[in-house]
Amino acid sequence: MTAYYSSIKKNRIFEFVIITASMKIITINTTIDLTGHEIINTTEKDFYDLPLTGVDYVVVSGGDGLLRRIIEYIIFSGQHKPKIIIDAKGSFNVIAKRHLIPKLSKVLSKIKAGEPLQTKWQDVYKLNDFVFLFSAGNMFDALHIHLSEILRVGFLQKGPLKYVLSAILLLPVVILTTPFLLFSSKRFFVFTPFKLFNFRNFYTKPGYLKFDLKNAYNILEIDGDLVIVKNPVIEIKHLDQIEIVYK
Repeated sequence: MTAYYSSIKKNRIFEFVIITASMKIITINTTIDLTGHEIINTTEKDFYDLPLTGVDYVVVSGGDGLLRRIIEYIIFSGQHKPKIIIDAKGSFNVIAKRHLIPKLSKVLSKIKAGEPLQTKWQDVYKLNDFVFLFSAGNMFDALHIHLSEILRVGFLQKGPLKYVLSAILLLPVVILTTPFLLFSSKRFFVFTPFKLFNFRNFYTKPGYLKFDLKNAYNILEIDGDLVIVKNPVIEIKHLDQIEIVYK
């Protein structure tokens, strides 16, 4: 069986997992081969039909949007919560950068060698019927993501250049409208990687938040995804935590 050794430092739990037996691993949008372990290689679409009982790890190969959707399913399903191994393939990979996630090949090498894996707890927030990990709002973040998706053509399809170009194009709009958006009760932006302060409707330390947008059909940005919320009232709160492998 798998042995666990835990220690607590500065209110954050670090878990060392020593691999001593066969594990069950689901991979999404990638294929791996680990002799002696049960591997299920699948797609995002097919993942949602799989039971999570007995699954030790889920390997997510993609960007922050895919990671968010997979974690959303895991938490809302009410099943066992496997640990997450991130194979960062998106344009920004905010969560991977925040936790200094190593390359997938390095993690797999440690599993093959029976070396310990180390995990960190990632906060998960709830916004109505969605979850997000680090970002949510209807200010410039939503406009930035929308324009970036429009620019996802040709050589801009991959990499962060489309996001940089979108930010440059939007700069005049940001300068002109920021005062109005900051003082609007119908606009908000939550960004949690840097827990610095809350100012007006800009939050880096969200507790329980509630906004009445006076509109039954709202387009919001969450972790780089654009979603439609068919409810004028937006409620945000801390929901759960999930373990992410970072060593």
